[in-house]
Amino acid sequence: MDNGFYSRVQGYKSAMAQARVMLSGGLITASEYAIIDTMMAEKYGLSSYSVFRENDLLYSSIRGNMSHYEGVTECQKQ
Repeated sequence: MDNGFYSRVQGYKSAMAQARVMLSGGLITASEYAIIDTMMAEKYGLSSYSVFRENDLLYSSIRGNMSHYEGVTECQKQ
């Protein structure tokens, strides 16, 4: 990793650490956090599929993941 890219990743990570503190403190919502993430990634030149991004696509509750119990309960209602 070259120094320029490392500096950009470090800047992005620093900005997102502050955003996480604001999110956990209730100062911003999850949707505002996602907007900040996108804006900071653009500012620091990180693509949407970068491994350095803060977006967790596997364990987000709004992206279709559900527990076994919820799936079984939904199927039994039909």
